Amino acid sequence: MQQVIVPLDFSQTSLNAAHYACNLYKGRTDVNIILYHFYATAEDKTVSEQYLDTLKKELLTIVPHIDVYVESGDHFIDSLAAYAHVKAASMIIMGLTGKTPLAQRFSGTSTLKMAEKEICPVLIVPEEAKFEQLDNVLITSEMKAVDETPTLLTVKRVLQEFKPSLHVLNVDERHYIALTKEFKTERDKLETLLADFNPEFYFMRLYDFHEAVNLFAADKKIDMIIIAPKYHSFYERLFKTQHTKKMIYQSKVPVLAIHE
Repeated sequence: MQQVIVPLDFSQTSLNAAHYACNLYKGRTDVNIILYHFYATAEDKTVSEQYLDTLKKELLTIVPHIDVYVESGDHFIDSLAAYAHVKAASMIIMGLTGKTPLAQRFSGTSTLKMAEKEICPVLIVPEEAKFEQLDNVLITSEMKAVDETPTLLTVKRVLQEFKPSLHVLNVDERHYIALTKEFKTERDKLETLLADFNPEFYFMRLYDFHEAVNLFAADKKIDMIIIAPKYHSFYERLFKTQHTKKMIYQSKVPVLAIHE
């Protein structure tokens, strides 16, 4: 049975992520949702357990298997990462608050730090995102050194599980009327590797990668964006620049971060 962990601090953002997670796996008997809380004091533990039990009863109307786990320690992210490793979690689903710099500092920082951990895929859910369907998934690719990798295998597992339409986008300021031979070669490789999912390829000549992705996501009604280090250096910059973080904070589309 798959183990999917949803960290909760009882903010509206984290509660929204819990509902999103349960609706994503609605009715699935092969998935166990784990409501995870990191408490500070013994008093907090008692109150948290009571609240989690109430929330569990509510969410059991959506999914059949839910567990509750609370723990304390010196560091939330390290504790969560260790727990996810022990449980062999297939995914962690976390909310992301981004309306104000203060909210980004407290909610956003923890979520992005968890996404940096090479434990399992982390689905970052914007604070106002509501699950409706998972019909269209977007992967961004630089179309360089395309090859079968552990990252690609994880991407394939996700695609096989949810069976969405797959869109592969390359953004490059050098695109003109026709693709270069190099781009065609790498596109053909990726098309072969993803043949089971009938990918559609798109090439956009824009200078602002983030603007291009946002425009594309809106135009194609994208339900989830998958980012991975082998596909775009955008992932490597994700946690290092305010400009790149801005796209995630303002996104209305959940982003699935997958490490090597």
